[in-house]
Amino acid sequence: MQYSLIGYLWIFVIYAFLGWCVEVAFHTVTSGKFVNRGFLNGPICPIYGVGMAILIFVLGPLVDNLILLFIGSIILTSILELITGYVLEKVFDTKWWDYSNLPFNIGGYISLSFSIAWGLGAVFVLNIIHAPIHKLISYLDNTVGYVLLLIFFSYFTIDFIITILGIKEINNRLRILNEVEEKLNIYSGHIGENIYKGMSTAIKAFGDSKSEIEAMKLKAKYDKLSKKKGFVHRRLEKSFPNIKDKIAHLEEHKKPKSQ
Repeated sequence: MQYSLIGYLWIFVIYAFLGWCVEVAFHTVTSGKFVNRGFLNGPICPIYGVGMAILIFVLGPLVDNLILLFIGSIILTSILELITGYVLEKVFDTKWWDYSNLPFNIGGYISLSFSIAWGLGAVFVLNIIHAPIHKLISYLDNTVGYVLLLIFFSYFTIDFIITILGIKEINNRLRILNEVEEKLNIYSGHIGENIYKGMSTAIKAFGDSKSEIEAMKLKAKYDKLSKKKGFVHRRLEKSFPNIKDKIAHLEEHKKPKSQ
C-alpha cells in the first residue's frame, strides 16, 4: 500500500468522512438523538483522517501480521488521541472528549478500553475496509480526482477558519461573562458583609437594651417593695431571693467594657 501525496490526501478525506459517520451513528445509538460529533461544522472528523493516514504509512507493511498490527495500532492511536486532546484543550480551553470516568485513563484524554477498541478497529479497517477504498483512490488519480480534491480542501479550509473564529468568539464572550460573574460575586460579598455587621450591631444593641430595661424594672420593683415594713419586707426577701445580687449583676453587664 504505497501512496503518493495525492493518495494520502484522499485517505484523509475519505476516512475523515467515514469517521464522522461512525461517531454520529455511535452517539445516535447511545443517546437516541443526532449529535454532530465533528470538530468542524461539516461532516468530517479530521482526527480519523490523520489517524488512518499515519497508520497506513507506518503500519502498512505489517498488515499481514495481526499481532504487531494490533499492538502498533494501539500505540499510534493512543499517542494521536492524547496529543490531539491535549492541544485542543489548551488552545480552545475545552475538552472535546473526556474518559475521566473510565479506569486506566491518562488525563481523561485516553483510556485503556478505548485504546484497545481503536486497535481492534484499525486491524479490521486495514484488513477489510481499506481494500475497496484503495481501489477507489486509484480511480481518482486523474484530473477529475484532482479537481474534486481541490474543491474538498477549499471547503475544508473555509470550514476550519469559520469554526476557529466561532470558537474564539464564544470563548471571548464566556470570558466576559465570567468576569462579570466574578465582579457580581465581589459586590454581593461586600453587601453581605455589611448586612452581617449591621445585624450583629443591632442584635448586640438590642441585647444590651433588654438587659438595661430588665435591670431598671427589677430595681424599681425592689425599691418600691423595700419601702414597706413588717411582713411585706420579709415577703420581699422570700419571694426574690438574692435579688440584690441579680440587680448588681445586671448593672455590671450594662457598664461599658474597658478597652
